[in-house]
Amino acid sequence: MTSIPQLVARLESRSIILSLADGQLRYRSPRDALTEADRAVIRERRDALIDFLAAREAGRALRMIEPRDGPLTTSVGQDMYYRFGSGPLQGKPVSLNIGMAGSFRNARAADVADAVRAAVARHESLRTRIARHGEVLELALNPAQDLQIEFEDLSDAQDGDAAGRAVVAEIFGNHIPVEAPWLFRAKVVALPGGDAAAVMAANHFISDAGTRNILLQEIQDWLDRKAGRDVSSRPPAIPYYAYSLGERSFLEGAQGASLIDYWRRWYGRQAVMHAPSGAAMEWGAGTRIVNNFTIPRRALERVNALATEHGVTPFLVFLGIFCLAMARWSKMERFPVRVLGDKRSRLDLAGTVGLMFCADPVEIQALPGQDFAQLMRAILVEYEASLALRLPTLHYFAPHFVRPDIEPAGYPNRIPAVFNYYSGGTARERAERRDAPDTAGTTWPPAVTRLPPQNWTRRSAPLFLHLMDMGNEMTASLHFLADVVNETDEQAFIATLFGVWDEVVPI
Repeated sequence: MTSIPQLVARLESRSIILSLADGQLRYRSPRDALTEADRAVIRERRDALIDFLAAREAGRALRMIEPRDGPLTTSVGQDMYYRFGSGPLQGKPVSLNIGMAGSFRNARAADVADAVRAAVARHESLRTRIARHGEVLELALNPAQDLQIEFEDLSDAQDGDAAGRAVVAEIFGNHIPVEAPWLFRAKVVALPGGDAAAVMAANHFISDAGTRNILLQEIQDWLDRKAGRDVSSRPPAIPYYAYSLGERSFLEGAQGASLIDYWRRWYGRQAVMHAPSGAAMEWGAGTRIVNNFTIPRRALERVNALATEHGVTPFLVFLGIFCLAMARWSKMERFPVRVLGDKRSRLDLAGTVGLMFCADPVEIQALPGQDFAQLMRAILVEYEASLALRLPTLHYFAPHFVRPDIEPAGYPNRIPAVFNYYSGGTARERAERRDAPDTAGTTWPPAVTRLPPQNWTRRSAPLFLHLMDMGNEMTASLHFLADVVNETDEQAFIATLFGVWDEVVPI
């Protein structure tokens, strides 16, 4: 059966616009555009349409919330993350720090440090500490001048790149406990040739991947202004906690409750995917297998060409390949996927520093005989519908973690997979990489490095594909929960994934 988002999109493509007025379904269309067949479908699915349209109205209101002044209060996302990332086992087997490192040409280390201090003074989120732990968190702000920035002089190093990578590995790998007095740390490194680097790390409680690019761009802007170079003006960014207060107020109101309840019902309708061996693909803790590989420039170029041909983004091509592989591997036509995202969807949020990371559940329908272009169009409709109804979720069951205790904490998550795609680096870094040589080699399919098993103590998805587009190549990491996906199923999925790739964008 056609999904409600697909039905609404097809009607809207014919200029038939559905809306609600006092809870009643209304439509606007050109004369004679609405056929009797359309009317019959609308009557048959009236309740589901009203449910979707009401949630879409609530989602639109949430996207347009205004910042609010008030006491320093955790965001909903921070409350969720604390439940996920605190406790005695945090940092094991890997730290969830957000690492941020960038080099700056012809820059003095002291100037880079001043630029870092200016950013920390500007963004309250980077100065946040948890003053009281427990079910209800209390926050406090550290004085900006108390930030201790370490320095290291590598200007005489024979291999500056290798020495710099060692510093990055040290800072990134040194776990920052969520109980630490400072959740943000920085070291400035003097490099050979008169350059300098900022190596920073933050606990995920106060930061996300988008924060990295914002901070590095602000440091570059600060250095450019000091050197007398022209710097493009950027719109003021809403402070993180002012935005978060507006978001929290909305979610505690009637429209917030409506949006949360919509997603509760959505989750309840989802079928459970099973691996080929028969294991149910539900989230859990246990043994995690990580497979890393690099997608070379020539493969990215083929994806970009296909995306241009169909008027979509490379993101949609990669998501389509992943979903088609899941459909063939599981022999399921309809299933959900969680797509990681970023709440910086407005110009006045583009420079907001904090935990703006989120996730959007998307229902996938991969029908027999459907060509790849049709699959991408169908996924796009469902993805855009999910964005229109977005909740500020993290990894787990959305309603429980948006409004705790409305479901048991161990409520089973039926979304079998997570997809994460983002562009790595600032615009300057990506432009420089595009001019760099292709280091990924010419072998296809790419060599896959299977890391030793890791014991993950927190619930996570049985299947997770992480893609970071660096401009000249793409780093990829494919995770499996071994307690659900055995090695035979794991290798079968990898083979299916590259088989779909060769079919869709042959190298």
